[in-house]
Amino acid sequence: MRPTAPRWRTTAAVALTTILATLAGCGGAGASKPAPSRSPGAVATVPAAVHSGQALALALLARLGQSGGNVVFSPYSIESALAMVATGAGGSTATEIDHVLHTSSPATLAAGLAALDARLTGGSSSPKAPRLHVANALWVQSGLTLRKPFTSTLATLFGASPQIVNFAGAPETARQAINSWVAAHTGDKITDLFPAGTITAQTAAVLANAIYLAAHWTNPFTRARTAPGPFYTGAGSTAQVQFMTQTPTPVRYARRDGYQAVDLPYQLSTLSMLLVMPTPGTLARFERGLTTNSLARLERALTSRRVDLHVPRFHLSLDTSLDPVLSVLGMSVAFTDAADFSGIATGTALKISAVEHAADLRVDEEGTVAAAATGIGLEPTAVAPLPTTRLILDHPFLAFLRDDATGAILFVAQVTDPA
Repeated sequence: MRPTAPRWRTTAAVALTTILATLAGCGGAGASKPAPSRSPGAVATVPAAVHSGQALALALLARLGQSGGNVVFSPYSIESALAMVATGAGGSTATEIDHVLHTSSPATLAAGLAALDARLTGGSSSPKAPRLHVANALWVQSGLTLRKPFTSTLATLFGASPQIVNFAGAPETARQAINSWVAAHTGDKITDLFPAGTITAQTAAVLANAIYLAAHWTNPFTRARTAPGPFYTGAGSTAQVQFMTQTPTPVRYARRDGYQAVDLPYQLSTLSMLLVMPTPGTLARFERGLTTNSLARLERALTSRRVDLHVPRFHLSLDTSLDPVLSVLGMSVAFTDAADFSGIATGTALKISAVEHAADLRVDEEGTVAAAATGIGLEPTAVAPLPTTRLILDHPFLAFLRDDATGAILFVAQVTDPA
Protein backbone atom coordinates (compact mmCIF):
# COMPACT_ATOMS: atom_id res chain seq x y z
CA MET A 1 0.00 0.00 0.00
CA ARG A 2 1.22 3.51 -0.74
CA PRO A 3 2.81 5.59 2.04
CA THR A 4 0.33 7.91 3.69
CA ALA A 5 2.54 10.99 3.54
CA PRO A 6 1.80 13.11 0.46
CA ARG A 7 4.29 12.91 -2.39
CA TRP A 8 4.52 15.95 -4.63
CA ARG A 9 5.58 16.27 -8.24
CA THR A 10 6.02 19.86 -9.35
CA THR A 11 7.14 21.30 -12.66
CA ALA A 12 6.00 24.81 -13.53
CA ALA A 13 2.65 23.18 -12.92
CA VAL A 14 0.43 21.27 -10.49
CA ALA A 15 -1.11 17.80 -10.90
CA LEU A 16 -3.80 16.21 -8.81
CA THR A 17 -4.52 12.57 -8.07
CA THR A 18 -7.24 11.34 -5.76
CA ILE A 19 -7.84 7.68 -5.30
CA LEU A 20 -10.23 6.10 -2.91
CA ALA A 21 -8.87 2.60 -2.97
CA THR A 22 -9.41 -0.85 -1.54
CA LEU A 23 -12.52 -0.42 0.57
CA ALA A 24 -14.11 -3.28 2.34
CA GLY A 25 -17.52 -1.80 2.38
CA CYS A 26 -19.26 1.29 1.16
CA GLY A 27 -19.04 3.67 4.05
CA GLY A 28 -21.52 6.00 5.56
CA ALA A 29 -20.93 8.70 8.14
CA GLY A 30 -21.43 9.13 11.78
CA ALA A 31 -21.62 7.39 15.08
CA SER A 32 -24.97 7.20 16.73
CA LYS A 33 -27.84 8.36 14.54
CA PRO A 34 -29.76 5.75 12.51
CA ALA A 35 -28.39 5.14 9.03
CA PRO A 36 -30.17 7.47 6.57
CA SER A 37 -32.36 6.00 3.87
CA ARG A 38 -30.29 4.92 0.90
CA SER A 39 -33.09 4.39 -1.54
CA PRO A 40 -32.29 5.70 -5.04
CA GLY A 41 -35.66 7.43 -5.25
CA ALA A 42 -34.70 10.78 -3.66
CA VAL A 43 -35.43 13.99 -5.54
CA ALA A 44 -32.42 15.34 -7.42
CA THR A 45 -31.24 18.38 -5.44
CA VAL A 46 -28.35 20.20 -7.09
CA PRO A 47 -27.91 22.73 -4.24
CA ALA A 48 -27.40 19.86 -1.78
CA ALA A 49 -24.64 18.39 -3.94
CA VAL A 50 -23.04 21.84 -4.37
CA HIS A 51 -23.10 22.54 -0.62
CA SER A 52 -21.58 19.13 0.11
CA GLY A 53 -18.80 19.71 -2.42
CA GLN A 54 -18.02 23.21 -1.16
CA ALA A 55 -17.83 22.10 2.48
CA LEU A 56 -15.67 19.09 1.57
CA ALA A 57 -13.39 21.31 -0.56
CA LEU A 58 -12.69 23.73 2.29
CA ALA A 59 -12.24 20.95 4.87
CA LEU A 60 -9.71 19.19 2.64
CA LEU A 61 -7.92 22.45 1.81
CA ALA A 62 -7.51 23.22 5.52
CA ARG A 63 -5.83 19.83 6.02
CA LEU A 64 -3.89 19.36 2.79
CA GLY A 65 -2.71 22.98 2.81
CA GLN A 66 -1.06 22.65 6.22
CA SER A 67 2.21 21.60 4.59
CA GLY A 68 2.59 25.12 3.20
CA GLY A 69 3.49 23.75 -0.22
CA ASN A 70 1.68 23.50 -3.53
CA VAL A 71 -1.60 21.60 -3.38
CA VAL A 72 -4.16 20.59 -5.99
CA PHE A 73 -7.16 18.27 -5.76
CA SER A 74 -10.66 17.77 -7.11
CA PRO A 75 -13.30 17.92 -4.37
CA TYR A 76 -15.87 17.06 -7.03
CA SER A 77 -14.13 13.79 -7.84
CA ILE A 78 -13.65 12.90 -4.18
CA GLU A 79 -17.27 13.77 -3.38
CA SER A 80 -18.51 11.59 -6.24
CA ALA A 81 -16.45 8.58 -5.18
CA LEU A 82 -17.47 8.90 -1.52
CA ALA A 83 -21.11 9.34 -2.53
CA MET A 84 -20.95 6.06 -4.45
CA VAL A 85 -19.49 4.12 -1.54
CA ALA A 86 -21.91 5.81 0.89
CA THR A 87 -24.86 4.17 -0.86
CA GLY A 88 -23.73 0.85 0.60
CA ALA A 89 -22.81 1.99 4.11
CA GLY A 90 -24.75 1.45 7.32
CA GLY A 91 -24.62 2.23 11.04
CA SER A 92 -21.83 4.43 12.38
CA THR A 93 -19.88 3.93 9.15
CA ALA A 94 -22.67 5.64 7.23
CA THR A 95 -23.01 8.37 9.84
CA GLU A 96 -19.32 9.24 9.62
CA ILE A 97 -19.25 9.34 5.83
CA ASP A 98 -22.36 11.52 5.83
CA HIS A 99 -20.55 13.84 8.25
CA VAL A 100 -17.53 14.14 5.96
CA LEU A 101 -19.85 14.75 3.00
CA HIS A 102 -21.93 17.27 4.98
CA THR A 103 -25.18 15.55 4.07
CA SER A 104 -28.12 14.10 6.00
CA SER A 105 -29.41 12.17 2.98
CA PRO A 106 -26.99 10.13 0.84
CA ALA A 107 -29.84 9.34 -1.54
CA THR A 108 -30.53 13.04 -2.09
CA LEU A 109 -26.82 13.70 -2.54
CA ALA A 110 -26.48 10.92 -5.12
CA ALA A 111 -29.48 12.22 -7.06
CA GLY A 112 -28.14 15.76 -6.84
CA LEU A 113 -24.74 14.71 -8.17
CA ALA A 114 -26.41 12.93 -11.09
CA ALA A 115 -28.34 16.09 -11.95
CA LEU A 116 -25.25 18.25 -11.51
CA ASP A 117 -23.19 15.95 -13.76
CA ALA A 118 -25.82 16.29 -16.48
CA ARG A 119 -25.90 20.05 -16.09
CA LEU A 120 -22.14 20.57 -16.12
CA THR A 121 -21.43 18.24 -19.04
CA GLY A 122 -24.38 19.27 -21.20
CA GLY A 123 -23.06 22.61 -22.45
CA SER A 124 -22.42 24.07 -25.89
CA SER A 125 -21.09 21.84 -28.68
CA SER A 126 -18.93 24.67 -30.03
CA PRO A 127 -15.22 23.80 -30.41
CA LYS A 128 -14.47 26.82 -28.23
CA ALA A 129 -16.70 25.64 -25.38
CA PRO A 130 -15.14 23.77 -22.43
CA ARG A 131 -14.81 20.02 -22.77
CA LEU A 132 -15.90 18.56 -19.44
CA HIS A 133 -16.12 14.81 -19.00
CA VAL A 134 -17.13 12.93 -15.84
CA ALA A 135 -17.19 9.14 -15.56
CA ASN A 136 -17.70 6.54 -12.82
CA ALA A 137 -16.95 2.82 -12.76
CA LEU A 138 -17.20 -0.27 -10.55
CA TRP A 139 -15.01 -3.39 -10.73
CA VAL A 140 -15.98 -6.49 -8.72
CA GLN A 141 -14.25 -9.76 -7.86
CA SER A 142 -15.89 -12.72 -9.56
CA GLY A 143 -18.11 -14.47 -7.03
CA LEU A 144 -18.85 -11.40 -4.88
CA THR A 145 -22.63 -11.08 -4.59
CA LEU A 146 -23.67 -7.43 -4.71
CA ARG A 147 -26.93 -6.15 -3.25
CA LYS A 148 -29.53 -5.04 -5.78
CA PRO A 149 -30.22 -1.55 -4.30
CA PHE A 150 -26.48 -0.78 -4.43
CA THR A 151 -26.00 -1.83 -8.05
CA SER A 152 -29.25 -0.17 -9.08
CA THR A 153 -28.23 3.18 -7.57
CA LEU A 154 -24.77 3.07 -9.11
CA ALA A 155 -26.13 2.17 -12.53
CA THR A 156 -29.02 4.66 -12.48
CA LEU A 157 -27.42 7.71 -10.84
CA PHE A 158 -23.69 7.21 -11.46
CA GLY A 159 -23.69 5.31 -14.75
CA ALA A 160 -21.51 2.59 -13.23
CA SER A 161 -22.45 -1.04 -13.86
CA PRO A 162 -20.36 -3.87 -12.32
CA GLN A 163 -17.42 -5.13 -14.37
CA ILE A 164 -16.24 -8.60 -13.30
CA VAL A 165 -12.48 -8.97 -12.81
CA ASN A 166 -10.18 -11.50 -11.15
CA PHE A 167 -8.53 -9.61 -8.31
CA ALA A 168 -7.84 -12.86 -6.46
CA GLY A 169 -6.01 -14.59 -9.31
CA ALA A 170 -4.58 -11.71 -11.31
CA PRO A 171 -4.46 -8.50 -9.25
CA GLU A 172 -1.82 -6.87 -11.44
CA THR A 173 -3.88 -7.42 -14.59
CA ALA A 174 -6.89 -5.90 -12.83
CA ARG A 175 -4.81 -2.92 -11.65
CA GLN A 176 -3.59 -2.22 -15.17
CA ALA A 177 -7.12 -2.45 -16.56
CA ILE A 178 -8.41 0.03 -13.97
CA ASN A 179 -5.52 2.42 -14.60
CA SER A 180 -6.13 2.20 -18.34
CA TRP A 181 -9.78 3.14 -17.81
CA VAL A 182 -8.73 6.13 -15.70
CA ALA A 183 -6.18 7.26 -18.28
CA ALA A 184 -8.75 7.01 -21.08
CA HIS A 185 -11.19 9.20 -19.13
CA THR A 186 -8.64 11.83 -18.05
CA GLY A 187 -6.95 12.56 -21.38
CA ASP A 188 -3.97 10.44 -20.27
CA LYS A 189 -3.23 12.96 -17.51
CA ILE A 190 -3.76 10.39 -14.74
CA THR A 191 -2.04 7.16 -15.78
CA ASP A 192 -1.16 5.46 -12.49
CA LEU A 193 -4.06 6.09 -10.12
CA PHE A 194 -3.40 2.79 -8.41
CA PRO A 195 0.38 2.25 -8.10
CA ALA A 196 1.89 -1.21 -7.86
CA GLY A 197 0.81 -2.97 -4.67
CA THR A 198 -2.41 -1.03 -4.10
CA ILE A 199 -4.56 -3.66 -5.80
CA THR A 200 -4.02 -7.08 -4.21
CA ALA A 201 -5.51 -10.56 -4.20
CA GLN A 202 -7.58 -9.44 -1.18
CA THR A 203 -9.28 -6.61 -3.10
CA ALA A 204 -12.99 -7.35 -3.48
CA ALA A 205 -14.16 -4.28 -5.40
CA VAL A 206 -12.98 -0.92 -6.68
CA LEU A 207 -15.03 2.22 -7.26
CA ALA A 208 -13.58 5.04 -9.34
CA ASN A 209 -14.45 8.51 -10.54
CA ALA A 210 -12.61 10.41 -13.27
CA ILE A 211 -12.99 14.03 -14.37
CA TYR A 212 -11.36 15.88 -17.28
CA LEU A 213 -11.68 19.53 -18.28
CA ALA A 214 -10.18 21.58 -21.10
CA ALA A 215 -11.35 25.20 -21.27
CA HIS A 216 -10.36 28.44 -23.02
CA TRP A 217 -10.31 31.80 -21.26
CA THR A 218 -12.95 34.29 -22.39
CA ASN A 219 -10.11 36.84 -22.41
CA PRO A 220 -6.89 34.96 -23.24
CA PHE A 221 -3.57 36.20 -21.97
CA THR A 222 -1.23 37.60 -24.61
CA ARG A 223 1.57 35.05 -24.96
CA ALA A 224 3.99 37.66 -26.34
CA ARG A 225 3.63 39.62 -23.08
CA THR A 226 4.50 36.69 -20.83
CA ALA A 227 7.72 37.60 -19.02
CA PRO A 228 9.75 36.48 -16.02
CA GLY A 229 9.21 38.14 -12.67
CA PRO A 230 9.71 37.52 -8.95
CA PHE A 231 7.27 35.41 -6.93
CA TYR A 232 7.60 35.59 -3.15
CA THR A 233 7.05 32.01 -2.03
CA GLY A 234 5.40 30.68 1.08
CA ALA A 235 8.81 29.49 2.27
CA GLY A 236 10.08 33.06 2.36
CA SER A 237 12.31 32.84 -0.68
CA THR A 238 12.00 34.47 -4.11
CA ALA A 239 11.51 32.47 -7.32
CA GLN A 240 11.65 33.67 -10.91
CA VAL A 241 8.49 32.55 -12.71
CA GLN A 242 6.74 33.30 -15.99
CA PHE A 243 3.95 35.85 -15.48
CA MET A 244 1.09 35.91 -17.98
CA THR A 245 -0.43 39.35 -18.67
CA GLN A 246 -3.85 40.43 -19.88
CA THR A 247 -4.57 43.71 -21.59
CA PRO A 248 -6.50 45.70 -18.94
CA THR A 249 -9.93 44.13 -19.21
CA PRO A 250 -13.16 44.42 -17.21
CA VAL A 251 -13.35 41.40 -14.92
CA ARG A 252 -15.00 40.69 -11.60
CA TYR A 253 -12.62 41.88 -8.88
CA ALA A 254 -12.67 42.44 -5.11
CA ARG A 255 -10.30 43.99 -2.61
CA ARG A 256 -11.05 43.70 1.10
CA ASP A 257 -9.08 43.70 4.31
CA GLY A 258 -7.00 40.55 4.07
CA TYR A 259 -7.22 39.64 0.38
CA GLN A 260 -7.60 40.52 -3.29
CA ALA A 261 -9.62 38.31 -5.64
CA VAL A 262 -10.35 38.10 -9.34
CA ASP A 263 -12.73 35.79 -11.22
CA LEU A 264 -11.65 34.70 -14.72
CA PRO A 265 -14.42 33.25 -16.94
CA TYR A 266 -14.07 30.51 -19.54
CA GLN A 267 -15.61 30.83 -23.01
CA LEU A 268 -19.19 29.80 -23.74
CA SER A 269 -19.90 28.47 -20.26
CA THR A 270 -20.64 29.41 -16.68
CA LEU A 271 -17.26 28.01 -15.58
CA SER A 272 -14.61 30.31 -14.14
CA MET A 273 -11.45 30.31 -12.04
CA LEU A 274 -11.60 32.36 -8.85
CA LEU A 275 -8.10 33.46 -7.79
CA VAL A 276 -7.76 34.66 -4.20
CA MET A 277 -4.50 36.17 -2.89
CA PRO A 278 -4.45 36.77 0.88
CA THR A 279 -2.22 39.44 2.40
CA PRO A 280 1.41 38.21 2.41
CA GLY A 281 2.14 35.89 5.30
CA THR A 282 -1.52 35.18 6.12
CA LEU A 283 -2.38 32.27 3.80
CA ALA A 284 -2.68 29.66 6.57
CA ARG A 285 -4.85 31.90 8.75
CA PHE A 286 -6.99 32.88 5.76
CA GLU A 287 -7.60 29.23 4.88
CA ARG A 288 -8.56 28.37 8.45
CA GLY A 289 -11.21 31.09 8.33
CA LEU A 290 -12.76 29.96 5.05
CA THR A 291 -16.31 28.61 5.28
CA THR A 292 -19.05 28.14 2.71
CA ASN A 293 -20.59 31.38 4.03
CA SER A 294 -17.37 33.41 3.86
CA LEU A 295 -16.73 32.06 0.36
CA ALA A 296 -20.21 33.23 -0.63
CA ARG A 297 -19.50 36.67 0.87
CA LEU A 298 -16.26 36.84 -1.08
CA GLU A 299 -18.12 36.06 -4.30
CA ARG A 300 -20.74 38.72 -3.56
CA ALA A 301 -17.95 41.27 -3.11
CA LEU A 302 -16.80 40.82 -6.72
CA THR A 303 -17.65 43.77 -8.98
CA SER A 304 -16.71 44.62 -12.56
CA ARG A 305 -13.44 46.52 -12.81
CA ARG A 306 -10.67 46.98 -15.34
CA VAL A 307 -7.71 45.02 -14.02
CA ASP A 308 -4.11 45.02 -15.24
CA LEU A 309 -3.68 41.36 -14.36
CA HIS A 310 -0.43 39.39 -13.97
CA VAL A 311 -0.80 35.68 -13.15
CA PRO A 312 2.01 33.12 -12.92
CA ARG A 313 1.76 30.28 -15.40
CA PHE A 314 1.60 27.10 -13.33
CA HIS A 315 1.21 23.34 -13.52
CA LEU A 316 0.68 21.42 -10.31
CA SER A 317 0.44 17.74 -9.40
CA LEU A 318 -0.35 15.78 -6.27
CA ASP A 319 -0.17 12.08 -5.51
CA THR A 320 -1.30 11.16 -2.02
CA SER A 321 -3.30 8.85 0.19
CA LEU A 322 -6.37 10.44 1.75
CA ASP A 323 -6.77 7.81 4.46
CA PRO A 324 -5.34 9.95 7.30
CA VAL A 325 -7.11 13.12 6.15
CA LEU A 326 -10.53 11.47 5.95
CA SER A 327 -9.98 9.82 9.35
CA VAL A 328 -9.16 13.18 10.94
CA LEU A 329 -12.23 14.73 9.32
CA GLY A 330 -14.36 12.12 11.09
CA MET A 331 -14.49 9.06 8.84
CA SER A 332 -12.40 6.58 10.84
CA VAL A 333 -14.67 3.56 11.35
CA ALA A 334 -14.80 2.85 7.60
CA PHE A 335 -11.11 1.87 7.67
CA THR A 336 -11.48 -0.64 10.51
CA ASP A 337 -12.91 -4.11 10.98
CA ALA A 338 -15.94 -2.44 12.59
CA ALA A 339 -16.91 -0.94 9.20
CA ASP A 340 -20.45 -1.59 8.02
CA PHE A 341 -20.72 -1.83 4.25
CA SER A 342 -23.45 -4.42 4.38
CA GLY A 343 -25.38 -2.50 1.73
CA ILE A 344 -22.80 -3.40 -0.91
CA ALA A 345 -22.52 -7.17 -0.80
CA THR A 346 -23.97 -10.22 0.89
CA GLY A 347 -21.88 -12.78 2.77
CA THR A 348 -18.71 -10.63 2.78
CA ALA A 349 -17.93 -7.92 5.34
CA LEU A 350 -15.98 -5.06 3.76
CA LYS A 351 -13.88 -2.12 4.90
CA ILE A 352 -11.91 0.71 3.29
CA SER A 353 -8.26 -0.19 3.07
CA ALA A 354 -7.05 2.93 1.23
CA VAL A 355 -8.18 6.20 -0.27
CA GLU A 356 -5.86 7.58 -2.93
CA HIS A 357 -6.14 10.79 -4.92
CA ALA A 358 -4.43 12.02 -8.09
CA ALA A 359 -4.95 15.23 -10.07
CA ASP A 360 -3.35 17.46 -12.66
CA LEU A 361 -3.98 21.19 -13.23
CA ARG A 362 -2.27 23.26 -15.93
CA VAL A 363 -2.96 27.00 -16.34
CA ASP A 364 -1.47 28.89 -19.28
CA GLU A 365 -2.19 31.77 -21.66
CA GLU A 366 -4.97 29.99 -23.57
CA GLY A 367 -6.84 28.45 -20.66
CA THR A 368 -6.88 25.44 -18.38
CA VAL A 369 -6.52 21.67 -18.65
CA ALA A 370 -7.40 19.72 -15.50
CA ALA A 371 -7.86 16.06 -14.69
CA ALA A 372 -8.39 14.02 -11.56
CA ALA A 373 -9.30 10.52 -10.50
CA THR A 374 -10.59 9.03 -7.28
CA GLY A 375 -10.62 5.31 -6.65
CA ILE A 376 -12.09 3.38 -3.75
CA GLY A 377 -11.10 -0.21 -3.18
CA LEU A 378 -13.00 -2.65 -1.01
CA GLU A 379 -11.61 -5.66 0.77
CA PRO A 380 -12.84 -8.07 3.43
CA THR A 381 -12.56 -6.99 7.07
CA ALA A 382 -10.08 -8.36 9.59
CA VAL A 383 -8.67 -7.35 7.74
CA ALA A 384 -17.73 49.45 -18.32
CA PRO A 385 -14.74 52.06 -18.60
CA LEU A 386 -13.64 51.65 -15.06
CA PRO A 387 -10.52 52.61 -13.12
CA THR A 388 -7.68 50.18 -13.83
CA THR A 389 -6.44 48.15 -10.88
CA ARG A 390 -3.04 46.49 -10.97
CA LEU A 391 -2.98 42.96 -9.57
CA ILE A 392 0.19 40.85 -9.57
CA LEU A 393 -0.27 37.42 -8.02
CA ASP A 394 3.32 37.38 -6.80
CA HIS A 395 2.86 35.58 -3.49
CA PRO A 396 0.90 32.51 -2.36
CA PHE A 397 -2.68 32.36 -3.62
CA LEU A 398 -5.65 30.02 -3.95
CA ALA A 399 -7.48 28.96 -7.10
CA PHE A 400 -11.05 27.64 -7.18
CA LEU A 401 -12.16 26.25 -10.56
CA ARG A 402 -15.93 26.37 -10.28
CA ASP A 403 -19.28 26.68 -11.98
CA ASP A 404 -20.71 30.17 -11.44
CA ALA A 405 -24.28 29.08 -12.09
CA THR A 406 -24.40 26.45 -9.32
CA GLY A 407 -21.37 27.23 -7.17
CA ALA A 408 -19.96 23.73 -7.68
CA ILE A 409 -16.21 23.59 -7.02
CA LEU A 410 -14.46 21.25 -9.47
CA PHE A 411 -10.81 21.85 -8.57
CA VAL A 412 -8.92 23.64 -5.78
CA ALA A 413 -5.26 24.70 -5.81
CA GLN A 414 -2.96 26.32 -3.29
CA VAL A 415 -0.02 27.89 -5.15
CA THR A 416 2.91 28.76 -2.91
CA ASP A 417 5.73 28.33 -5.45
CA PRO A 418 4.86 28.22 -9.19
CA ALA A 419 8.49 27.49 -10.04
